Amino acid sequence: EYDLRDTIKTEKKLLLFSGFYPRRRSKNNILYVFRAGLNIFVSYAQLFSMIVQMVMDRNDLSKLSETILFFMTHVTFLGKLTNFGYYRSNLFNIEDALTNPVFYGFSSECLAVLKKKMASCNLVAKIFRMLCILAVLLYTSVPFLDESKTKSLPLPGWLPFNTRKYYYLGVIFQIASVSITAYNNSSIDILTWMLITVATAEFDILKENLKTINFRSECEARANKTVFKNCIKHHKAIVKYENEFYYNVLFYCTISYDFSLIHKIEATFSKGIFLQFFASVVSFPSVQFGFLVMYLLCMLWQVGMYCWFGHDVMTTSNDIGHFFYMSNWYESRVTIRKDFYIFFERTKKPVTLTAGKFITLSLTTLTGILRSSYSYFAVLQHIYKKP
Repeated sequence: EYDLRDTIKTEKKLLLFSGFYPRRRSKNNILYVFRAGLNIFVSYAQLFSMIVQMVMDRNDLSKLSETILFFMTHVTFLGKLTNFGYYRSNLFNIEDALTNPVFYGFSSECLAVLKKKMASCNLVAKIFRMLCILAVLLYTSVPFLDESKTKSLPLPGWLPFNTRKYYYLGVIFQIASVSITAYNNSSIDILTWMLITVATAEFDILKENLKTINFRSECEARANKTVFKNCIKHHKAIVKYENEFYYNVLFYCTISYDFSLIHKIEATFSKGIFLQFFASVVSFPSVQFGFLVMYLLCMLWQVGMYCWFGHDVMTTSNDIGHFFYMSNWYESRVTIRKDFYIFFERTKKPVTLTAGKFITLSLTTLTGILRSSYSYFAVLQHIYKKP
């Protein structure tokens, strides 16, 4: 009664509309390709605009830091979007993995565990989307509400025409660019979080099934052995699904080429430095300062959720052996205990999601990023204020 593929149906529809999620049928292919091409063109045009602006402001540290702040966001997004589009056909492998019969046929209690887990992830996704929408709205209101800047564009960037004469044309272009970034970036991130949460929920179901096996009953010894073997198959299928997800989605979409997830974390770390620095030179009551606070919340939420869900799947998979040990396995027959030992050894290695095989996505990584970001911000601010 519950199709695991429905957990990503919202993100699938959103990315299909923008032309980046793969389709099994080629109906209306021209419109589909046009939408994707338009998204890519506007995004790369904005990237070129900021590069030119950085060259022009290379001698002004305050203006340069503002441009670098948004440039880093845009570069990491384009890297993720380009790789997502190039390797998008791999998502079919994930959808096929979610139809594995071993993930179905559980009790209503297990289904409730799965739904509760997905509901919490949906709540996180809604909050993130609301933060993105508020950031875009607040960002577009900067040139209209901040009286200190006359006809200033929402984003720092160079445009090949007189922005004072054709002001609203420039505003429309930059609002379209930031909206495309928020739309696609949030959809790809939430899609990733949902797929990780599916694995975490399946691990929770497996833990409860292992814990409730009753090895005391001699008359049900053969049935218990079958249940235990099904749990082994379930565990193997979850680990295989996680590998499919990592190498077909997370690896190719966020780690391929130079735009790896480790670079994303490094870029976020750098964004934190420049964001704090730029906020320190902006007056407190201004609308621009309020936008920077909202932008900081979006940035922390985005990276924090990658680390949170990575930490969650790691700790949940690490508890498999502990939950099985809590059952009355010691009352089982000696003939089956050899299988127990092999299973115990297999569960000693938790499932971990890494950034480029270098950094584990965990809460420890997140605190390290924030701590280092603030330390370097203090150095940068000291250099800026130094006479």
